[in-house]
Amino acid sequence: MCKSEYSVEDFVLDPEFKKWVLNPDVETKTYWEEYLKKNPSKYQDIVLARKLLLNLSRKTKKVSEERVQDAWTNIEKSIDTMDSKEFIGSIIPMDSQSSLKKYAAPTRQAFVFDQFSKIAAILVLAFMLAISFKYIFQPKAILYSEIPIEYQEHIVSPGMKSSLTLVDGSKVILNSGSTMRYVKNFETHKREIELTGEAYFEVVKDPNRPFIVRTGKVSTQVLGTSFNIKAFENETLEVSLLTGEVEVAVDLEIPQKIRLTPGEALSFKAENQNIRKGQFDSNKVLAWTQKTIVFDQAQMVEVKRVLENWYGLEIRFMNQPARDLEISAKFKDQSLKDVLEGLSYSARFAFEIQNDRVNITFK
Repeated sequence: MCKSEYSVEDFVLDPEFKKWVLNPDVETKTYWEEYLKKNPSKYQDIVLARKLLLNLSRKTKKVSEERVQDAWTNIEKSIDTMDSKEFIGSIIPMDSQSSLKKYAAPTRQAFVFDQFSKIAAILVLAFMLAISFKYIFQPKAILYSEIPIEYQEHIVSPGMKSSLTLVDGSKVILNSGSTMRYVKNFETHKREIELTGEAYFEVVKDPNRPFIVRTGKVSTQVLGTSFNIKAFENETLEVSLLTGEVEVAVDLEIPQKIRLTPGEALSFKAENQNIRKGQFDSNKVLAWTQKTIVFDQAQMVEVKRVLENWYGLEIRFMNQPARDLEISAKFKDQSLKDVLEGLSYSARFAFEIQNDRVNITFK
């Protein structure tokens, strides 16, 4: 029922009204003041309802059946013997001027009968509420506590790699320097993962819970498939699909959604928001899972990041390499020294290994 149609009884039974009367706060005060502005005709009903609640809020005792029966008998006798004129004289309207302005005055007899019926109904309601007050307005308090969301996080340090099986049976290989975070045991309607770095996924199909990998502005959604995502900071993001089908959503000013089929890859450069779709070489993309480093026309910034993560050390450029310098090479399960020596011939640099740090000077 709309509150604009409320009667006195409705106000008394309304929990929000009860809170305003008995335990007011800023929110309830603002709400009911606005209500009175919009519904001035309800002023008198609200006053009566408020009085009832204030009286009923006092502690009550159980009333015997005998007293209940006596009270009903007295009410019936009072109604039968009440003098209409005397009743009129005992009523003091709380806002008579406002009522006269808003409503056409009814005949005196109709007015008396209407007011008499109203008061009689209120008396009966008040009596019944007094008996059952503790059952209606004092229910047992139910305390709700918000259960905090628990996250699972996997961090792979530089020089390490990690293989794991998720709770749904999906398998993941995390590359060095990568982080994966998700709600523990997943949510009931989706399996969502936040990834920084690089990971290879073999996803178990579950039509009721799509598998979603979020990497910044890019979200990759699948049902059951295998794919690789490379999303290192300040580098081109790449999604490479081996089996199944994925939908890649890119959050741009005009959102883009691209579907990939096996053998297709999507690359996204955040600096210029460039999206490109094409074919890829799975041997190169998945080489890292086979202890193999592959550089395919890679700039020295990427080479530096790969070697730092792969061997768990710091590389310092003592001077800047040429802007057009690109490296293409392949190393399988080789030592850091062997890799640096191999790269130094094509990139033309000298290097010095000092414990967990490497200094590179370009010629």
